Amino acid sequence: MDIKYTDQQIVELITERKVLPDNWRTQLNKHNSLYIIGENGNRFRLIINQNEKYPSDFSVILAVINPKTGIFRIRRYNGMPKRPHNNKIEKQKIHGYHIHYATERYQERGYDEDAYAKEMDRYNNLEGALQCLIQDANFESPAQLELELF
Repeated sequence: MDIKYTDQQIVELITERKVLPDNWRTQLNKHNSLYIIGENGNRFRLIINQNEKYPSDFSVILAVINPKTGIFRIRRYNGMPKRPHNNKIEKQKIHGYHIHYATERYQERGYDEDAYAKEMDRYNNLEGALQCLIQDANFESPAQLELELF
């Protein structure tokens, strides 16, 4: 399968500075998304989904939008799965909260770009997952920028 982004390009997308709009908190809820232009001109989409019946079943996703190839999920912070996630290449099952990572090798083998995941304990709810993604993907809030000015 075609490689849309190499591992190096994925790292560059993650580390690209992304400034959140002033009202970003009011724009995001349990089933919404937010578009952000990165410092290098890449267009990103921050997506939140949460199951109404099972609040621990959620996803917080960072994707880049490529005009030629569409949406490419870079990272996906998932809640507690109803069934284990399976890392197909490593033949490893993930049972708890986990983060999906886009990788070149999963793309090469024809799997979803973010099919590889690691179990972790950095969050245990939707808000925690959102904060982890914001921290991990070089997002800045307008309040942070104001503090830097003084």
